[in-house]
Amino acid sequence: MAPTAVGLSAMLQIVCAAGVEEWRTNKGKVTMETMFDGTDRVPGDFGFDPMGQLKGKSEAEVADMKLKEIKNGRLAMLAIGGMIHHNLIFGEPLF
Repeated sequence: MAPTAVGLSAMLQIVCAAGVEEWRTNKGKVTMETMFDGTDRVPGDFGFDPMGQLKGKSEAEVADMKLKEIKNGRLAMLAIGGMIHHNLIFGEPLF
């Protein structure tokens, strides 16, 4: 499996990098009790639009783009789940 192939140090780097990013995007609130405090936070809206793709768009167009992103993310999760299960069931790599 991939975690054993890359080793412990690489996996720790990935986990630590993900933790730092989680801490940064939630302004230091990392526990479930404090992470979702505040009424101004909209779930999934991190204010991240580096290429300016949402500027000048109507609310309907923005909602449509967000829905497409959610659907693509869900499809990607199903795909990686299928790849993992193929590896577990047949005991061989997919490719």
